[in-house]
Amino acid sequence: MKRLTDRLNELSEGKTYPFHMPGHKRNTELMGTLLPYEIDITEITGFDNLHGADGIIDDIQSRLCSFYKSKKSFLLVNGSTCGIMSAITCLCCIGEGIVAARNCHKSVYKAIELYKLSPAWVSPEFDASTGIMGRISPQSVENALKSSSAGLVVITSPTYEGVISNIPEIAKVCHKYGALLMVDMAHGAHLPLMGGFEEAYGADIAVVSLHKTLPCLTQTACLNVYSDKIDVARLAESLSAFETSSPSYPLMASVDRCMTLIEKQGCQLADKYKSLLGDFYDRTFRLKALRIYRTDDYGKLIIACDKASISGSELFARLRDSYAIECEMASARYVVTMSSMCDTCEGFERLIDALFEIDKELTPQQKLPLTLCGVPKVCMTSYEAVRREKECVELTKAQGRISAEYVFAYPPGIPLLAPGEEISDGILSGIAELEAAGVEIHTDYGSLMISVLK
Repeated sequence: MKRLTDRLNELSEGKTYPFHMPGHKRNTELMGTLLPYEIDITEITGFDNLHGADGIIDDIQSRLCSFYKSKKSFLLVNGSTCGIMSAITCLCCIGEGIVAARNCHKSVYKAIELYKLSPAWVSPEFDASTGIMGRISPQSVENALKSSSAGLVVITSPTYEGVISNIPEIAKVCHKYGALLMVDMAHGAHLPLMGGFEEAYGADIAVVSLHKTLPCLTQTACLNVYSDKIDVARLAESLSAFETSSPSYPLMASVDRCMTLIEKQGCQLADKYKSLLGDFYDRTFRLKALRIYRTDDYGKLIIACDKASISGSELFARLRDSYAIECEMASARYVVTMSSMCDTCEGFERLIDALFEIDKELTPQQKLPLTLCGVPKVCMTSYEAVRREKECVELTKAQGRISAEYVFAYPPGIPLLAPGEEISDGILSGIAELEAAGVEIHTDYGSLMISVLK
């Protein structure tokens, strides 16, 4: 069977005239060649259908199965978000309980809202020096399940910063209480190449964002099923509700291209990548004020400034403005720089040189521990809260009120507050601390205002 990328190239070079979607009609004379108009098609004859794939798209999904050692893999073009929401709404009934890590992505919160679920939140470990969220412990999951009738547990591993929880042990706890385990592994797409994806085994279902750490176009992801307890047909129906019915062929072709690259050169590229990472950690060990905070996924290069005279936001801006290095995210006391097997020696050299130049100008500085916002008091379901009458008030005057919206420090899109939760003094202090360090706080009305229930 020919691969999707080959078929698309043949189509672009052929004489077939497109009296079908999309509207640009592959007219590169008019539209130019900067964007891939010539391979952007709809589900025409011979090109399969993502919703019910049995041809060249199904071939990609079979290769994803092999790579991730899953029973079934669904290719996604609406990102991990649609996979997360599809899985939760497939595995939960309206109004049920759910156990979820507090550091889950906002899509988990939205699925909870849509299905009127009652969450029992599990807090990860917390490093007060940097503000980095750590692992979810099996014991904390068991404690939540003891007091809940939840049939689903959702955690994030690896996290944005590369922290990996003990999935096999957490899975044992979940199955002991008759619950399924779903893992948001959005940031772990590359781990099979690094020898670390065995951490996923034991989960019933997991989602990975292919585009985050593998050479795939933005929005590509896959949903991996590991357990016979998952009704695959029902899951496909749920996906059809959250994923576009007009999937992008350039996006799917990028996954095809990525899998071909991995199949042919994966081991070689992974070895080179590991060598670059090893050199980076060996050399940056000599930094004086800055430090490299190594996590389980050492491809996440965390530059900590918890002991330096600079904030994470300032360091982020300095790298961008003075060295033309655009990093992934900034928090109060660290910067996340994401690497991949597509990085070059020149790129790593540029980052290392910039860090040492900045480090020379900094002085060591002892900083007070950061505030852990904690889990707010839940006063009602988020579904109910967003449908109540509300008003907008200044955030500093919202203590004791009930939030009517989500409040994020973005990225990575993890809510500090959800609708229906009480705005405590601790929450406000944590938000103020983040803002003072230059971290952007997102509300519906800007960082200084918030929507609350009347």
